[in-house]
Amino acid sequence: MSRPVRVLSIDGGGIRGIIPAMVLNDIEEITGERISSLFDLIGGTSTGAIIALGLAKPGEDGKPRFSANDIMRLYDEHGRKIFHRSIWRKVESAWSLLDEKYSPRGIEDVLDEYFGETGLREALTPLIIPAYEIESRSPWFFRSERAKVSQSYDFPMKVVARAASAAPTYFEPLRIKTPDAIDYHALIDGGVFANNPAMCTYVEARTLFPDDEDILMVSLGTGELTRRIMYKDARDWGLAQWAHPLLNVMFDGESDTVDYQLKQLLQPPGRGKRYFRFQTRLDSGNDDLDDASEHNLHNLKIETKEMIEKHAEDLELLCDMLVDGI
Repeated sequence: MSRPVRVLSIDGGGIRGIIPAMVLNDIEEITGERISSLFDLIGGTSTGAIIALGLAKPGEDGKPRFSANDIMRLYDEHGRKIFHRSIWRKVESAWSLLDEKYSPRGIEDVLDEYFGETGLREALTPLIIPAYEIESRSPWFFRSERAKVSQSYDFPMKVVARAASAAPTYFEPLRIKTPDAIDYHALIDGGVFANNPAMCTYVEARTLFPDDEDILMVSLGTGELTRRIMYKDARDWGLAQWAHPLLNVMFDGESDTVDYQLKQLLQPPGRGKRYFRFQTRLDSGNDDLDDASEHNLHNLKIETKEMIEKHAEDLELLCDMLVDGI
């Protein structure tokens, strides 16, 4: 029996991307293999897109440039640079009421350092990265397989990562030039419709591998929101008060919905386990996308370590399946 198509999906979640990065590091340590060689397709939204691109970026020797441990360090070492807001920025944006919360300079500098001029077509593993086109009001997908056959879609990885992580109210949209008659695309974070990109990634897998019915899906969350929105507070909120909470509600609700859908699709009776979802509750870690404080990163790591230990049996089973092709 041939092995299943191995698919990895990584949620959006800002600084909370350290959670899936830690899970992926555990998988690499158990298997002794890099993520790009363990999977046939990787999808990632927002921070998940940065992780996916980083793990699929080739080095000068043609092997993966970054390990999952390297990606973990990105959050530790550069999180505060990405989410840095000077006093002048606070005043200029009227505390985010009149402009985006952060200047794009920090995140663009970090993405340039990690990805340089590497193109999407160079990805070691097929990738699908969702974004949203605000002028045509439609979903947009960066697909490495399309980039390989169409030069006009071979955008630099750093541009893909920047567009895919342009979360409304946090970073300004990215305008990317195209060599065709359309001229440009105006893109924001794909989390507005696919914060959990597992369903999009599943459909891409069925498209890329039409003759393979057997799909093994690994879906990594960035933390389950537990902070309550109290009715007594929300009942009197207007646009300003709902802006950030609403984004989190959208992201969290969509992620849980996709998880439910794939459980129904990929866990039919009589077949071995084909769907793994690794997610942790944010009981001590802050669910804000941009809390890159040392204290919060420490709490996120503790919660992720506890989740990994709790699901050690599933992780061992998954790693065996990835390596042996069961």
